[in-house]
Amino acid sequence: MRSGSASAAARELGITQSAVSRILARFEADLGFGLFSRSNGRLTATRQANAVLSQARGILESVSALESMSTRAGVAHRELTFVTVPSLSYGLVPSVLKAFSAIRPDVRFGFDVRTTEAAVDAMVRSEVEFAVVALPVSHPTLHVTPLFRSTSCVAMRADHRLADKETIAPEDLAGEKMIFLLNRQPTRQLIEDAFLRSGREPDIRVETSNVATACRCAAEGLGIAVVNGLMAGYSAMPGLAIKPFEPRIHHTIALVEPAGRERSEGVRLFVDCLKADVRERFDELGLPVEIIDAPHSAAEYPLPESS
Repeated sequence: MRSGSASAAARELGITQSAVSRILARFEADLGFGLFSRSNGRLTATRQANAVLSQARGILESVSALESMSTRAGVAHRELTFVTVPSLSYGLVPSVLKAFSAIRPDVRFGFDVRTTEAAVDAMVRSEVEFAVVALPVSHPTLHVTPLFRSTSCVAMRADHRLADKETIAPEDLAGEKMIFLLNRQPTRQLIEDAFLRSGREPDIRVETSNVATACRCAAEGLGIAVVNGLMAGYSAMPGLAIKPFEPRIHHTIALVEPAGRERSEGVRLFVDCLKADVRERFDELGLPVEIIDAPHSAAEYPLPESS
C-alpha cells in the first residue's frame, strides 16, 4: 500500500517480487476477500484494503511499542511521563522541568497536553504516571491530591483604564468587551452568575478553550478576560496586566495518580519543584494563591466555588 507496487515492496523488504505475490495471495485467501484488483500488471487497492490497512497499522504500532519497552527497560526508572492541560503546559511545566533537571539531570521526560477529560482518560488507561489538572476530577481508580487553590483574575492590556485598580468587579466592567472560556469549563457559569448578580450581562466577544489563549487575546486588545488566576500567572506576557476579580471564584489544581500506588521519587521531586515554582511566581506577581501542603482529600475541594 505504501510503496505502490509489488516490485517496490519487494525491494524495500529485501525479497523477490514473486515472494511478495505469494504472501499477498495467501493473506487474501486467509481473509476471504481480495485486497487489490489487478489490471495490466498494476495493483489497485480495494475499499477492503484500506480497512485492513488501518487494523494492520494498529497491530504494528503495538508490536513497535512492545519492542520499545524492551529496549528501554533498563532506563524506565529514569523516565517521568505525565499529562497536563494546555494553560499549564506553556509556562509552568517547562519551568518546573528546568528545576527538576538541575537536581536530576539523568531523567528524561515525556508529557502530553490534553483537556482535563482527556487527561483523566489517559490516567484511567495507565498511559502516563500522573496528571496535573484542574478539579473537579473523580474516578474510582484514581487518587486526587489538591496542590494549589487560586481565584479568578482579570487579564487586560497594561494600558487599560482599569489596570491600576487593586481588584476588578463586574460593575467595573460595564461596557467592556469580554473574553470567556467555553461553557464546558466548570467556572464559566459562576463567572456569569457574578455578573448577573450585579445586574449586568457580560458582553462576550471571544470564547476560547484555554486560559493562555484568552490572555493572549486580552493582550492583543480584543477584550478583558476573566480566568483562573494561577493559569493566568503562567500566561503573563509583556503588556498584560493581571488583577484579582471580585467576588472570589476559587479554582483548585490537583495531582492525579493511580489509586493504591506508592508515589515514586520522581513524582515527589516533581511536586516539590512545582510548589516552589508556583510560590516564587506568585510572590513576584503579587497575586493570591494558596499552596496546599497539608494532605487533603478530593472531597474537600469537589467543585469550583464562589464567595
